[in-house]
Amino acid sequence: MKKEDIAYCGLSCARCKSNFAEIRQKMRDLEGAFEKVNIKEMAKVIPFMKSKYKGYKKLIAFFSNECPGCRSNGGNPFCAIRKHNKKRNRFSCAECSAAPCSRFKSLFAIHNDNEIQNNLKQIKEKGIESLISAS
Repeated sequence: MKKEDIAYCGLSCARCKSNFAEIRQKMRDLEGAFEKVNIKEMAKVIPFMKSKYKGYKKLIAFFSNECPGCRSNGGNPFCAIRKHNKKRNRFSCAECSAAPCSRFKSLFAIHNDNEIQNNLKQIKEKGIESLISAS
């Protein structure tokens, strides 16, 4: 892992990119299957499918490209953690005595494997280089 692959919150962008690469492949497979049954035309004639198809297309568009990573303005464009750290010129939340704070609430709901807490703790105790060399 490279230093720029560590998000402000402590998550590993490399790990996330790997997980979503699999999702992107499965979505391409699904897109191919939908083309075979002409789902676009089917959605036009089945009333409840029209809005669901539009939502599906938005989801496909969102996941179609690899995220450039948090430090390159990827991920959630409204991320309060990134904005907070950039404003204070911090590399990560590990530099803050209040971390993890209330800004993490939504992240903890998604990332319930303690990666964030473990990475921030390691950065605080051993420095950023320890996290980079551990991968």
